[in-house]
Amino acid sequence: MINTKVNLNKLVNFNREKDIAKAKKVRELIEIIINSKEFHRKVVSADFQDRRFKHENGKIEEIRDNELILERLLKGKEQFSSESSTDYEWDYQIVLYRSLTGEIGHRSKDTIFTKKKKFRNMTYRNVASHWIHEYVHVIGFTHDFKRTERRPYSIPYLTGTIAGSIMESNEYDFLG
Repeated sequence: MINTKVNLNKLVNFNREKDIAKAKKVRELIEIIINSKEFHRKVVSADFQDRRFKHENGKIEEIRDNELILERLLKGKEQFSSESSTDYEWDYQIVLYRSLTGEIGHRSKDTIFTKKKKFRNMTYRNVASHWIHEYVHVIGFTHDFKRTERRPYSIPYLTGTIAGSIMESNEYDFLG
């Protein structure tokens, strides 16, 4: 299987050296996790209860095959990218912002927005889980807008949860 590369293509409002260093460590952690056999195995065996993939034209597709879900995750085809094919690269565009809302962040098209204060206070693992969740939206997977019972079992949420559980159960020397 081809390893997926994770790129930090655009970092906006990362004004401190510490923020940039943290982003680079989170990128490295995400790349390790998504290429791990454990991640692949857990995604393939996951009980996704919300399997919606939203195409750029707005059409919603229900994806029943977890192998196909894993394949789409690893290929990393950003929905609003000009790339014509999948490249096995996750191209992150991250904006740190200030907000009074309770959310950690969100995404708009191919850009992930993370609250600056949350980013600075969260562990590497929590930032990685958040960025993975949001990136899964960037490639087209969706979930209920409202907090429904099935939302935690959607592809974005459960993928972030799977990655988080792998990170908690393993030690990563570079995290310090």
